[in-house]
Amino acid sequence: MLLLFATASFAQSRCALSFSDYMDGKFTALENLTIESRSKSKRFWNGGADFKPETGNKETDKLLKKDVKYIIHQDTLYVNCRQLRYQGCKFGSWYAPGFRFGTGRICFISTKIGKEQTSEAVTAGILFGAIGGAIVASKQLKNKACYLIESDDKEVKLITKNNMRTILLNYPEYSQEYNALPEKEKESAAVIIEFLVKTNLLMRY
Repeated sequence: MLLLFATASFAQSRCALSFSDYMDGKFTALENLTIESRSKSKRFWNGGADFKPETGNKETDKLLKKDVKYIIHQDTLYVNCRQLRYQGCKFGSWYAPGFRFGTGRICFISTKIGKEQTSEAVTAGILFGAIGGAIVASKQLKNKACYLIESDDKEVKLITKNNMRTILLNYPEYSQEYNALPEKEKESAAVIIEFLVKTNLLMRY
């Protein structure tokens, strides 16, 4: 799926230390930044935060890991998942791709987590043992979902199919199309992003 956004282009990589700083446009420039997409095995063992930023400067890289919350690099927003939680579950230690959602929220894409997914993974481990359980659980990591950040609070919200139905009430042409989809597809990141782009509610950052 090709996503097209209308936005200004900034060559300079930059970061923000908090949600409020991000919304207020308070950024710090980053030099020599590279962002590595982690291997599938590392994504499995460490969660769905797939991207690791590095500058080669130890102090800066430590800040990127623990203190920085948002990075804009090559016209892409990255969200630090290290402290974020959904239903008490962790996303991982690195960054996930994100978008600005409307005027005051951030949407990011990560592995679907929560109490239900944790229960399924535990059950898989009991039924199939360590190796079999890992294989079964790894299939869950193919299922990406969209989450919302609305403040500096660590707890985030899952964008559910009910949320999408509410959002699309103002877009009847897309609402009918969305409601016709199979139920199991309605909370997938690919579907949600597609419809949010159609409604012009998403910006790159």
